[in-house]
Amino acid sequence: MGSLAELVALVIIMCTSVTMSLAQNPMAPTSSENPNTTVVIYNDLEGSWPMSYHCISRDVDFGIRRMPSGGSWSFEFRPSAAGDTIFLCSFAWRLAYRYFRIYIQERDQESAMFGCKRCEWKIREGGPCQLNKRTGKFDHCPPWDSQLFENN
Repeated sequence: MGSLAELVALVIIMCTSVTMSLAQNPMAPTSSENPNTTVVIYNDLEGSWPMSYHCISRDVDFGIRRMPSGGSWSFEFRPSAAGDTIFLCSFAWRLAYRYFRIYIQERDQESAMFGCKRCEWKIREGGPCQLNKRTGKFDHCPPWDSQLFENN
């Protein structure tokens, strides 16, 4: 084992390395600047239909799940400091199968028009509808995505 002087030198080098690394990226958000986000999904299909769904991101796969009519499910995550977090979900009921990017960081970051820290979506036959923070209603209803987005 090395001498005490070698150990002290190693600790100093490690501390200097960490300090320099942090200094090179002073704009990286801290935990308080990049808080957790929650996505809530509600089954609002007509006719009391249960729904199967599968949500994934680049880093997480929640697996295939089933939600009863009127049910809900939520997940929490910390958006990427790089601003590129995306969660894609597939939804299936009766003979329908749809895709929707339920969270796109650029679209849904809290400062955006329909942005949110708690993003709530009702899944309907015609498409997903997001809770509008201005009206308090699920009246922001973008269309279903028409394909899988492998690069996003």
